[in-house]
Amino acid sequence: MRLSFVVDDHCGRSPLLAEHGLAVLVETPRGTFLFDSGAGRALSWNARALDIDLRKVDAVIASHGHYDHTGGLAELVALRGAFPLYAHEAFRGHKIAVRGGTERFIGCHLAIDSVDFRPVRGVTEIAEGLWAVTTPLEDRDPALVPQTPALRLREDGEVRVDPMEDDLSLVMRGRQGYSVLFGCAHAGAANILGAVSEAFGTRSFYAVCGGMHLVGQKAEFVDAVIKALSAFDVACWRPGHCTGLKALCALDRAFGDVQWASAGTSFEV
Repeated sequence: MRLSFVVDDHCGRSPLLAEHGLAVLVETPRGTFLFDSGAGRALSWNARALDIDLRKVDAVIASHGHYDHTGGLAELVALRGAFPLYAHEAFRGHKIAVRGGTERFIGCHLAIDSVDFRPVRGVTEIAEGLWAVTTPLEDRDPALVPQTPALRLREDGEVRVDPMEDDLSLVMRGRQGYSVLFGCAHAGAANILGAVSEAFGTRSFYAVCGGMHLVGQKAEFVDAVIKALSAFDVACWRPGHCTGLKALCALDRAFGDVQWASAGTSFEV
C-alpha cells in the first residue's frame, strides 16, 4: 500500500499548493481510495502536479464533515460522476463555527444524493486490508479529547458544542503491519489508537499519520496526549494538517522517527 499526501497545510515542494485541509491518496492492490478531499482549492492542482488521475479513485472516505476535509468532493463528482462515499451518519450535520458572536457554516456543501453514501459505524471494511474506524463517544477519555468550543452543531433549532461523533480514521494492513491515518483526530489520537488496538488486537503500528488536532491546545494537554501515545509501539510518525508545529516539535522530542507529512509526501506502509 502507498500513501500520497495530496493536500496539506504545508507543501513540500514547488509547484504544489498548500491550504488548510487534508487529502490523502491510498493505493492498494484492491483499489485506489481518497481519504478526505481538502478545502477544494488545491486538490485538482496538486493531483495534476503529482501525476495523480483522480478519475481512477474507486471510493472516498471522509474523516468528518468539515469543509477542510470535504471541499473537493463536488469537484470530484463533476470530474468522475457519483462515487461511493464512506462516512459516519453525523457527517451530514449542520456544522458551524462561532467566534466573536459571528456564526459561520463550516460543514460539507455537497448534496449527499449526488454520491453513493455508505454509512460507517464502528469498524467497516472498505477493501481487503483497509478499514474505516469510528470511536464511540462513550469510549473516549474526555481528558484526551481536544477542546474545540468554537466548533458547534446546529440541530433541531438549537446550537451546541459539536461532539464530533462523525470523527473517523483509516486503518491499513500492509507489508509493514498495521498503520493508522487520522483526519483530525477529534476523538483524541490516543483514544483512537486505543480503540484500534482493541479492535485489531495489536498495540504495534508501522505508521501513524495525519491531523492530530493539537494546534492551539494547552501545553499540558499536548504533554498528556504524548504520554498516552507512548503506550503504543509506533515505528514512524507522519503528522500533518491540524497537528501544529509546536506539537510536531514535542512529538519529535518524545519519539524517534517524526516527520511532517506535507503535500507531496509519499511512502509505502
